[in-house]
Amino acid sequence: MKMTIKNFLMQELTKRQTRNSAYSLRAFARDLGIGVTTLSDVLADKRSLSKTNLEKVSVKLMLSPMELEQIWLEYKQNYQKDLEVDEHTLVDEDTFRLIGDWKHLAILNLAKIPSNQAGKPSWIAKRLGTTTEEASVTLERLLRLKLVKKQESKLVRTSKPIVTTNNIPSMAIRKYHAENLWLAEKCLHDEPVTRRQFVSTTLAINPENLPRATELMIKTRNKIEAMLEEGPVSEVYTVSFQMFPLTKLQSTKGDKK
Repeated sequence: MKMTIKNFLMQELTKRQTRNSAYSLRAFARDLGIGVTTLSDVLADKRSLSKTNLEKVSVKLMLSPMELEQIWLEYKQNYQKDLEVDEHTLVDEDTFRLIGDWKHLAILNLAKIPSNQAGKPSWIAKRLGTTTEEASVTLERLLRLKLVKKQESKLVRTSKPIVTTNNIPSMAIRKYHAENLWLAEKCLHDEPVTRRQFVSTTLAINPENLPRATELMIKTRNKIEAMLEEGPVSEVYTVSFQMFPLTKLQSTKGDKK
């Protein structure tokens, strides 16, 4: 399928309606920050998005570097053929996908299971609940980045654990967390309580203690990870902590914005 803003919008709308059958075109327009008439006309090929609206939609859809380049080429109407991918574009795309798409880290951890058959896309798809095509594309990217290698049907990691740095696009990190939140919601409905754990609390806080709380969360996460990895491993889990405001944050003396 050609990478056009209309196609991206249709794919995202279909995905959201699959998750929530009551999700409407008006709700989609609201979440994108554009008018519902504008959105309807774009999907019906009656008009194109303005530059301002295209910028808004690009952020909301969390498009990758390659996807952004394609839609801006489409907007400027300067291309006569499919997007030519140079090495730099490919590296940016791989970096974005590696962090932003949960399946990459999941497969890297499947490779830690001694009896894995992660060299086979069909096995990956069955374990992760994805399509074989998605598993194949993800596996090819990991092999291209030399993060794994095949030993017959088995997959072996060739790198240290992936950590993010300031060089990772913030949009990719946002996409990673957004996908994890969706996976958590899906798991909440699909998995029995014995296989998942959700704990939350609501309280009034002193914002000055947030840095200390963040540091404690990181230390606790590291201890939980070390404990869960003891002994023979057979499943892949995401361990996630959320701490976010319910109130609109008040400015402090140190704020300059």
